[in-house]
Parts: sequence; C-alpha cells; structure tokens
Amino acid sequence: MAIALAAVSAIADFPAAPRSATSSDGFIRVVANDNPRDEVGFRLPILAFAGKTIDSLSKAFDVRRERVAEPGLVIYAMDGRTNDTRVIVREEVRKSGSRVFKIFLPSPGYSDLDELRFGIAKSFLGPDMPDWLVQGVIRCEDDATRREDERLVLRLWSEARLPFFPALCTDMRVGKGRAAALPGYMAGWIMEKKLLGRLRKEKWDGRRLAELLTGEREPMAQDRVSDERLARLARSVLEPGACGKWELDFFSSRLFLYSPVFGVKLARGGFACSFRDAIAENGTNLLLRAAAFLKTRELPIYSLGRGDEMQDVSKAYIRFLLSLAAGEDGEKLVGLLNDADGRLEGIYEKRRKDHNGER
Repeated sequence: MAIALAAVSAIADFPAAPRSATSSDGFIRVVANDNPRDEVGFRLPILAFAGKTIDSLSKAFDVRRERVAEPGLVIYAMDGRTNDTRVIVREEVRKSGSRVFKIFLPSPGYSDLDELRFGIAKSFLGPDMPDWLVQGVIRCEDDATRREDERLVLRLWSEARLPFFPALCTDMRVGKGRAAALPGYMAGWIMEKKLLGRLRKEKWDGRRLAELLTGEREPMAQDRVSDERLARLARSVLEPGACGKWELDFFSSRLFLYSPVFGVKLARGGFACSFRDAIAENGTNLLLRAAAFLKTRELPIYSLGRGDEMQDVSKAYIRFLLSLAAGEDGEKLVGLLNDADGRLEGIYEKRRKDHNGER
C-alpha cells in the first residue's frame, strides 16, 4: 500500500508531457510542461502576452497580421525548477527556408518581461530592423516610460550633453538603464512622424534617418531642427498636473534676468544677473526693471499644467518680479523673494522625502 501511494505521489509531481497553444493566425506557439495540478499553466498567459505585444507592434508599424502555415515564434516555457531567469532567444532557418525565432524561458514565472517583449518583437519585425529601434518602440508603448525618456533626454540637451544630431542618428544602439532613454526618445519621434512602416519597407541608415526626421539634407540644419523640437518639448506639458525633477530643475534654471537689448549690459555683473543680485542693482536701472517685467511673461510657460504647487511658486516669483519692475524698496523685495524661494524649496524637499520613502 505504501509503495502504491508513493508511486501515485511521484506521478502527480512529475510534469506532464509538453503541450502547446497556438495563436489564431498560427504565428505564435507556446510549448510548456505544466504540472497536472495547475489548471492554468503558462501556455495561455504567455500566448496572450505575446499576442498583445505583437498586436501593438502591428499597429505601430502598420503591418497586418496574416495567417501563416508555420509559426514564426515558438516560446518554450520550462518547468521552472531552476533559478535561471534568462530569456534565451535563438533564430533558426527551417529546411523550407522559413525563419523561426525560438524563445526559451527556464523559469517563466520570473523572466524579465522587457527582454521577453524584445524577443517577441524581433520575431515579428525580423532581423533587419535595428535592435535599438525595436527597444525604443517597446518603451514607447508605456506612457510613464516614454515620459521619463523624454525628461532624461531633455536634461542631456539642457546640459549640452547630447551628440550632434546627425552623429546621434548614425551611432544609435541598444541602451541599458538610463541609456535606454535615447532609443525611446528617437522611436517616439519616428512614430510621431509616422515613419515606422516606411522604415520597415526600405533600406536606410543613420544619414537617411536624420533626413526623414528633420526634412533637411544639411547636417547643421538637421541639428537645428532637432534643437527646435527639444525646445518645444521643454515648453510642453509632459504629464498634465505633475511636475518631475527635470521640470523643477528647468524652472529653476529660468530664474535669472537677461538684458533685453543685445550687446548692452544688464548690470555691473554683465549681461545677466540672479534675482537676488537684481535687488541690489534695482534703484534707477530701468533696463533691469524692464527685464524683470519681461520675465513675468516667461515663467508661466514653465509652470502651467504642472500642478497647483508649481502654479503657486510661479505666482510668488511673478509678485516679486512685478515689484522689482515697479522699483519698490529692497526690504519688501527681499521678503517677496524669500517667500518664492521657500515655496520652491518646499517642493524640492517634498520630492526628496518621496524619493527616500518618507511620509
């Protein structure tokens, strides 16, 4: 009796023979060794995940899914009895000449979903599509990721750390970590211009990509168009009602006065000065007072649509600038500026606490 019970237990724990599930168009097949006691298993969830990924790519690249005789993607979900969480992608060519991508998931419950999406995308788009563009399109599928990519690229641009645009187009590659923001940003621009379908059909290189995106042939003109696009993006609202670290830093970088007349110094310090230095310079400096008034027109551009707190900060600085433009006394100006600076620092402090997990 004991031997019989042991035999039954062993059979129950032993994985069943591999079974497969195939998509309606025949392109995706998922093979899995499911435990008999698991009614759902991995086949259907992975099939649904792969199908959703390919549907979104089909829409982005304007490629219609058609029924095929042999699968172009086969995903093998292993039994998970290992700590190997890799997503292993292999491309093979059948005797018939057709291509098939095989993806092996040793521990399907713990596989990296981004790597899995990438492997699925490569199987659908083919080996000729650059890896960086595949990665970028996948990143654009998630709105939060797309916004963070735009913020990071804007930071690089504002710090003059972006390469010359034609050179950037010819040197694009898959990025890891924060470096993945560049493929995401470039793919977003390509999708905005509705170029994905065209790029899939024709042969192209970085030089051709720069021309298609900017509409210009000369490298200097291409770089200028790229700068103009980033400048527009900097003024736009990336996430309505929210203000990220980049938006805060960019707003802070606008808190300077500049001479409104080319070639004419604004103050003793030169053609620009900080708000606090402007208080000491105010007096009879009409040019500085004009610059303060002009700044009141600029600040709302970088606060509108970015939350009530940023609106309050902007209004506080505008109160200071209007008083500066009116030539009011230094003591009042110091109080107004301290109030505005304190409000801005309060937002920074709140972000630091949120980042550190404090309440």
